[in-house]
Amino acid sequence: IVCFLGGIMKERIVLWDNLKFILITLVVIGHLADEFTAKSDVYKSVFLFIYTFHMPLFILISGLFHSEKNIIKKCIFYCSIGFLYKIITLIFDRLSGNSNVSFNLLSDGGISWFMFVLAIYTIISYVIKDENKKYILVFSVVLACFTGYDKSIGDFLYSSRAIVFFPFYLLGTMLKSEDIISIKNKYKGLYVVSILILLIWGFLCFYKIDKFYILRYLFTGRNAFYEPIVRYGALARLSCYILSLLILCSFIILIPNKKIKWISNMGKNSINVYFWHWKFYILLEKLFCISSLFYAGVMGKIEFLFVGLFISVVLSQRGIFEFPIKQIKRYCFS
Repeated sequence: IVCFLGGIMKERIVLWDNLKFILITLVVIGHLADEFTAKSDVYKSVFLFIYTFHMPLFILISGLFHSEKNIIKKCIFYCSIGFLYKIITLIFDRLSGNSNVSFNLLSDGGISWFMFVLAIYTIISYVIKDENKKYILVFSVVLACFTGYDKSIGDFLYSSRAIVFFPFYLLGTMLKSEDIISIKNKYKGLYVVSILILLIWGFLCFYKIDKFYILRYLFTGRNAFYEPIVRYGALARLSCYILSLLILCSFIILIPNKKIKWISNMGKNSINVYFWHWKFYILLEKLFCISSLFYAGVMGKIEFLFVGLFISVVLSQRGIFEFPIKQIKRYCFS
């Protein structure tokens, strides 16, 4: 199976498609859960568990398939999606009757930050392609651990997230997909270890949420150190890196490297889910008031989160939901 990425034919390994579908579904569920974290400890737990690893793993996968070709075209592609998302959001919110809408050209705390960060990482990785990446990886981790002390670094130019998540992208560029597959196949004992790691962290998220929810703002990557942790902020950030790495490695080990019916194919279209999912949720909310499920007892809270899976499945289908990503890609790489 092959895919077309940035104008280059590459062999497609289904492990990453499987992971991308799971991750983009968790992105949607995480955003839905965040709507009610102020009202539900369970949703706080769901949010914390998901945010521990889902963006670090997405970014590591992006780094894993980094290529030194078509650098400018890829940056134009990423930025085009990011800016178009901002424009559509402005229009959508205005038409929805929201008069308190702001348009920030070079700053964003919302969904589009990911595209701009990928553009930044693509350029940086090209510039440092011949340098000592092991040293730069260590230095980037140390830099990120102390970045939180500078309160001026935030959403402007997407700088905070760009710095905090860069080690995962750089690590991805240093790894080879074939080696990861080989390790999965060779060391079967890692499956047991991975399950234990996920169970332990899941237990802590759900039963010790009062102690660990303080890490929420570190996992988002966009916040300076806040008062409760400022004294040990650098160590807290380093601990979050270690924890994120353990959890994302566990997911890589546990997800099968074989074609899974529907899931593998839907994983190829994760960027469409990324682009449309929040607008689709707002539309469902306007039409059906689906957030009312949250107030319908335990089953309602579960069903509300399953709306995230529904959104991910629907938007992963080919057809109208490929617009405008497909057109942007065609114009950028033709």
